[in-house]
Amino acid sequence: MPCVSLITDGIDGITGPIRVAYLLGKSIIEMGFNVNVVAPYVSKEVKKDLEYVGIKVRDLELRPPLSGQSGHLLIWLMNGIRGLIDYRDDCLTINLSFELPIPATIFYAQGYVGDLLRDLSREFPIHYRLGYYLATPLIIAADSTYHRALSRSKYVIANSRYSAEAVISRNVRVWDVINPPVNTDFFKPVPNPTQDYVLAYVGKETQFNVLRAMANAGIRIVAFGSKVPWLPRWFIRHRNIDYRGRVSDEELVKLYANAKFTVFPFIHEPFGYVPVESMACGTPVLTYGKQGPGETVINNETGWLVDNPGEFVRLAVKLWEGNYDDLMRVRARERAMAFSVPRVVNEWLSVVKELFHDNAEG
Repeated sequence: MPCVSLITDGIDGITGPIRVAYLLGKSIIEMGFNVNVVAPYVSKEVKKDLEYVGIKVRDLELRPPLSGQSGHLLIWLMNGIRGLIDYRDDCLTINLSFELPIPATIFYAQGYVGDLLRDLSREFPIHYRLGYYLATPLIIAADSTYHRALSRSKYVIANSRYSAEAVISRNVRVWDVINPPVNTDFFKPVPNPTQDYVLAYVGKETQFNVLRAMANAGIRIVAFGSKVPWLPRWFIRHRNIDYRGRVSDEELVKLYANAKFTVFPFIHEPFGYVPVESMACGTPVLTYGKQGPGETVINNETGWLVDNPGEFVRLAVKLWEGNYDDLMRVRARERAMAFSVPRVVNEWLSVVKELFHDNAEG
């Protein structure tokens, strides 16, 4: 029986790229194929979920000493320094991971970590910036290993045009672009949204100076997201900012759907789930017209795209104090459907079918 091996990041839960592997794996099994998931580590709970739907799990037992994003970054760095991982089986392989530098039949390019850290370092606090500069040779080595795994793969598929351009600029051909999926059945509008606040995500890529200027201008901001180590004290204490921290998925839907608009002032973002999730909930997005978010948000139809922080703040104040066409909320929802789970999974299944067909003919 033909088989597919899905190479993923360490698995703590079925979220982000892991969700792609889970949904794709289930669909491939329904086609009559065997499916394996190969990961640095897999939590016991998720392993049961994967095996329940028929996915076989191979845990490489590379669990890091740190948890959260720091742990995933450490796996990337350690494996990148060690060099390419020689994983082989008789299956068609799809590498969805940035942590495991394994050449595959298909490598899913989701941006270079070195590019991310370079851009983020410009706004790091001084002691983090110093750490980045000291680690730069190791970061370059790890990024080089990632790129060698990508370049030695048979096909490269990117998660956005921006990621595709980053790969092409390094002299590797990109076969296709397939965006990550968003669960549009879960992320959806609510009747009569309150629209009495602006929603903001807080993460390592956030431009806090933009949020501060917005709050100082009188915009009521509700913010969510994991607490990054350099979260400013003023952010938590500001009278116009209601910081909720990490919220449940159910609460997140309510926050998206009831916001007047969502702001996403980012430093570096190859794709960006936040704009698409917000649009799925019928809420337009104010963000930059570059990288991943510049591809997903349609200017003046499903949100607003700006070029710089000053323009960002001025438009945010104008939108907060005024109104916009309610049809934008309808158009935002329609736009998000382009990233729905069935549509994206079908794109992947078409690729898998084509490759198996070509191999059968060969």
